[in-house]
Amino acid sequence: MSTPKNPIKHVQFSTTDYFQPPVNTGGSSTPLKPVTAEFRSELLSSIDAVSHSLEVGTKIGGVNTCAAVVELEKNAIAKTHRPTALFNDKTCPFFGDQGYGKFLVQVNAEGLAVLRDKIQKAATKSAIKALSTIKGISKYTPNLDCIGTDLEPIIIRLFRYRDDKLNLVVDQKFEALLNNYEAKWVKHPSESVRLYKVFSYPKSLLELLPFISSVQSAIRSQSITVKPMSDSTVQPEQAELSEPLDDRLYPIIGVVDSGVSSDCPAIQNWVVGSKCYVPEPLRNFSHGTFVSGLVSNSFLFNQDVRFPLSQSKIFSVEVLGDGVGDVFEIINAMHEVAQEQPHIKIWNLSLGSSSPVSLDEISTMALMLDEFQDKYDCLCIVAAGNYTDSLRSWPPISKLNDGVSSPADSVRAITVGALAHIDGHVLNEEPSPFSRKGPVSNYIQKPDLVHFGGNLLSVGGMPIPLGVNSVCPLGNKRNDIGTSFSTPIIATVAANIYQQLGERASPNLVKALLIHNANMNHGYKLDKEHKLYYGWGLPQDINSIAEVNDFETTLAFQGHAQKSFEVEKLPFPIPECLRTEEGKVRAEFFITLVYQPKLDPNRAFEYCQFDVNVGFGEYKDGSFSSKIPRQQEAHSFESELIKNGDKWSPIKVYYKRFSNGTNIENWRLRVSVLDREGVEAQGVQIPFTILITIRDIDKEKPVYNEMAKLIDAYNWEVSDLVVEQRIKI
Repeated sequence: MSTPKNPIKHVQFSTTDYFQPPVNTGGSSTPLKPVTAEFRSELLSSIDAVSHSLEVGTKIGGVNTCAAVVELEKNAIAKTHRPTALFNDKTCPFFGDQGYGKFLVQVNAEGLAVLRDKIQKAATKSAIKALSTIKGISKYTPNLDCIGTDLEPIIIRLFRYRDDKLNLVVDQKFEALLNNYEAKWVKHPSESVRLYKVFSYPKSLLELLPFISSVQSAIRSQSITVKPMSDSTVQPEQAELSEPLDDRLYPIIGVVDSGVSSDCPAIQNWVVGSKCYVPEPLRNFSHGTFVSGLVSNSFLFNQDVRFPLSQSKIFSVEVLGDGVGDVFEIINAMHEVAQEQPHIKIWNLSLGSSSPVSLDEISTMALMLDEFQDKYDCLCIVAAGNYTDSLRSWPPISKLNDGVSSPADSVRAITVGALAHIDGHVLNEEPSPFSRKGPVSNYIQKPDLVHFGGNLLSVGGMPIPLGVNSVCPLGNKRNDIGTSFSTPIIATVAANIYQQLGERASPNLVKALLIHNANMNHGYKLDKEHKLYYGWGLPQDINSIAEVNDFETTLAFQGHAQKSFEVEKLPFPIPECLRTEEGKVRAEFFITLVYQPKLDPNRAFEYCQFDVNVGFGEYKDGSFSSKIPRQQEAHSFESELIKNGDKWSPIKVYYKRFSNGTNIENWRLRVSVLDREGVEAQGVQIPFTILITIRDIDKEKPVYNEMAKLIDAYNWEVSDLVVEQRIKI
């Protein structure tokens, strides 16, 4: 890879860039609706129903605590309205949520009695305001939709309350219950979620699950699949693969899939190691070999300049037997390999469940994957999933149940959708007819990115695949379609970026570079209503991602935001060549923010615990006004979900084109933090990465050189983002 003409500059924050923000004193005590005697009576009746559910759960499970759901009015979701005067440690405290506007409270008999009394006697302004925010109270019903009746292995998730002693009792009582029913089980070591795999049990235990108050949800354990591959897609001639160069250090990707064939010698030269977790009779290398061919040789196979030259080696983690995998075992295998191979920083997961994720919870596997990425400081690249119920046209002419599948709702991961690479049922570079869309719980946009995964052609009512090219287990050419195959193309680019960044590399920075490039290259020009399928767009290869043209400048900032000390750069230099004769700034601004908030597995809508925002704009007369808006603000969700969803998203993209110039003299960059209700944010450090590109609209002015001189004159601590010599392909 040749050295880019102009490298991105990395800017270090100095101690003087941190400042203490003013304290927000909160909202008013005006009620949000009338609190009538009839309304109080309804709430008290609801509490009676919750009390009955608690009694049943205590009798069956032996734990005198359960969860209840408090639904708030739509205009009461902001944390300043949260009714903590009613729901607190003396009554039934909040500890999680069940999607938009539905919050979980921890219930016991004593707390319910105090809550009942508060509802009956509430008379102060704050108490009436708290009551007015409530729409209703109900018992919690566990999500068991994915459970069949054939007694196959299941994964049961228990509640985690904010009381370690209580959680210990919950576990002990549940294990005793399993033993009483002579069930065989194993407890997962995860600390973020409490999971039990139960693989031998009587039907009577299954019938009891809805009434065990500590059970939050359950899923089929063997719920992860890959799209079956057809022999008809194999071609008669042998595939030609490039050999790894002896003098080149290639990044290594953990390919979590169905394994790589040893009968395909050319691919074997790209495999540096493997671990098999599949019984011999169930091994089928078709999918994993095809995926690995795209990790190592996507351009060579497809001979299309839109496919990257980036190449990576493979560590095969074989977890899918006959196209089916076990959630519990897949994550266990990844932990085991990560402990033995800590140098693997990019993991490819071209797999998923067959149904859309719920907006009311983060899927079990996504929670486990987020925990995995945090533990090993790595980045997972995950397929968005394939919708197979019908062929979707473009643009979609009807509303489809084609949301992304688990674990594509992993917040820490990059989720990848698919584009057509040639005309067919949809046109070239439109979303593939099978590619799934977002958002996911917390109203976070997924997929994040797209790449080429194929198209379909309907001939006489029969769908004919127009696939991307790779290799079959015997070494022959093969083509196929699916988000499984757009995913490794992104993974290999991500792995090469990670390697090029050297010691500065982090999942945040790699993710930010990919998204920033995809948006500048592709995403910002798209209709906003279509972003549900495209995410932030189609990224280029590593050279273009790291390359800056003469008519633009790109600066990378990495830091840690916290509530008590926010970050800003003032003054922020703007190249003089971008100013008109009247002194206006005529330019295009692209900003990408990626940050790593603390995650709360008990929450769905409020999974991300902190909101970080970038402001970039005018500083005048002691006040600041941001002038570069978020791109996501005109999304197609309901208005309140736009406001409350993207607000907490750990990826934010901003864009503004000042075609006629803007009359701003002094510019400032500011990073600010907001926390959730009940979250202790004092001193909590939130890693973030910001990429800012300032571009001349006419693509003529010497922006890069002028900016380099300005930041030198401002004495900023600056270095090239990529400092080591790149090795040419």
